[in-house]
Amino acid sequence: MTYYEGPPSGQPAAHPPHTRIGWGTGLALGLAVLLVVGVALLNLVTVDKVLYRPAGVHDTLGEMNGQPVVHVEGLETYPTSGSLDFLTILIDGGPRSDVTAWDWLMARIDPAIDIYDTEDVFPPDVTAQEIQEENVRLMARSQLGAAVVALRAIDIEVPEQVKVAQIIVDAPAGDTLEVDDQILEVGGQPVAVPGDVSDILQEFEPGDVVPFTLVRDGEELDVDVPTGESEPDPQDPDADPRTIIGVFLASDFDLPYEVTIDAGNVGGPSAGMMFSLAIYDKITPGELTGGLRIAGTGTISSDGAVGGIGGVHQKMWAAERAGVDYFLAPAANCDEVVGRIPDGLQVAKVETFDQARDIVEALGEGEDVDLPQCTLED
Repeated sequence: MTYYEGPPSGQPAAHPPHTRIGWGTGLALGLAVLLVVGVALLNLVTVDKVLYRPAGVHDTLGEMNGQPVVHVEGLETYPTSGSLDFLTILIDGGPRSDVTAWDWLMARIDPAIDIYDTEDVFPPDVTAQEIQEENVRLMARSQLGAAVVALRAIDIEVPEQVKVAQIIVDAPAGDTLEVDDQILEVGGQPVAVPGDVSDILQEFEPGDVVPFTLVRDGEELDVDVPTGESEPDPQDPDADPRTIIGVFLASDFDLPYEVTIDAGNVGGPSAGMMFSLAIYDKITPGELTGGLRIAGTGTISSDGAVGGIGGVHQKMWAAERAGVDYFLAPAANCDEVVGRIPDGLQVAKVETFDQARDIVEALGEGEDVDLPQCTLED
C-alpha cells in the first residue's frame, strides 16, 4: 500500500493533475460536434435545384492545351495583343450531378451563385449524354457562325444556304419538308438567312398553304407547305398568333478559308461573339484591343446579331475576379445585368458584332468611350 505524505517541509502543496473540462471549452466542443454532424447530414440530403457558378476565363487570342484557340489557314494573319476572353460557368444539378442541401445553403450566401428550379433549366427526362451532345453541336455551329461574321466583316463573300435542321413532331410541314432540304424561296420571295423564312410566313394567315422552292438531293422542286398557328406567348398572351410551319432552320456555309477553333471541352454557343472578334483581330492589321484585357459573352448569328446566353451574372463575376478591363454583355441579357454588376467591372451592352468591334477598337485606341449601358428599360 502506498501512502501520500505530502510535499517536503517548507514547499507549497502541489495540486493533483487537472482533468476537468471547463464549461466554455465543453460548449465549444459540443457546438463543433453538432456542426460536423449537421454538415454531414446536409450533404446526405439532395434538393431539386440547379446552381450556376462562375468558372473559367479563356483567351481566344491565346492557346488552350498547347494549341492556338483560333487558327486561320490560307489568309494572311497579323500579330495581336491583350486578350479577348470568353468565360464559362459550372452548372450543378440536373441529370449530370446532385445538389445537396449544404450546397444550396452555401449558394444562398454567395452573391456570385444563382439558384434555379431544375424544371426551369432542363427539359424533363433529358439525359447527361443528350446535354453533352447538344452542347457540342451548339459550340460547332457557334464557331462556324463566328468565322462567317469575321470573314464577311472584311468583305470576303461566304455563300450561305438555309436548310431544314429539325422537324417538330406533328408539325404542319411534317409531311412536306424533309431534314436537309435547302430553302430557296418562300411565297415566291428569295431566302437568304433563316429569319427570312419566318418573316415571309407572317404575310400569310395560319392555315394557309405557302409555295416553297427547295433543293432536295440535288434536285430543285416546288412544294406547297401547310402552315399552322403558334402557341400563345406566355410573356405576351395578348399578342397575335404567328404563322408557323413547325421546323427548325439552320444555315450551312461554304468557307473559302479554313478557320479552326479549339475550345477544349467547352460546349454551348455563348462564346460566339468573342470568337468572331478574335478571328477578326487576327485577319486584320493592327492590334484590336490595344493591349487591354476585354471579356464578353453572347451568341453570334450569320448576320452579326449578338444573342442572349445563360449565366451572364456568373460570367461577370468570373471576369471581375480575373481582373479584366471591360466586359461585353448582350443587350438581350440586360435584365440580368442591371443592379448585379460586381464592383469595379465596366460593362458595355452590345447588340451586333459591328458594335462590339467598334467598342473594342475605340477602347484599344485609348479613346474616351461612352459605353452603352443596360438600363431598366432594356
